[in-house]
Amino acid sequence: ARDELERFLDRALLAGLNQIQIIHGKGTGALQKMTHDVLKNTPGVRKFYFEHFDQGGTGVTIAEL
Repeated sequence: ARDELERFLDRALLAGLNQIQIIHGKGTGALQKMTHDVLKNTPGVRKFYFEHFDQGGTGVTIAEL
């Protein structure tokens, strides 16, 4: 999952996107933690946060690039 997320981020940054949505689900929280760790360490990610409650809440992360 980490490799796929890193490839997705690379493509989004190269495409010049301003914002992306990452659906990782809630489950045990392992994918959520990994997603946030990758985002913290990716140059070009300005900030990230959870989606609004009615749009997925803690199961979805929005990243601003």
